[in-house]
Amino acid sequence: MLKSRVRKNLAIGLVITVVITALSVVVADDGSKMEEFRMSLAIGLLVTATVTGGTWLLQRIRSAR
Repeated sequence: MLKSRVRKNLAIGLVITVVITALSVVVADDGSKMEEFRMSLAIGLLVTATVTGGTWLLQRIRSAR
């Protein structure tokens, strides 16, 4: 099912993002759970997109050679 590196990185990144976001919300004690949720989700998705995009770009460059 997940044969390409891009799909594997995307799947792993999304799972990590969900776990980190859930942990951040659970740990937030001061009532700012929604802020923690948004911040963790934004950072996680940004990192996932960067890694996935980088992998995709490297694959395109290598296949063009």
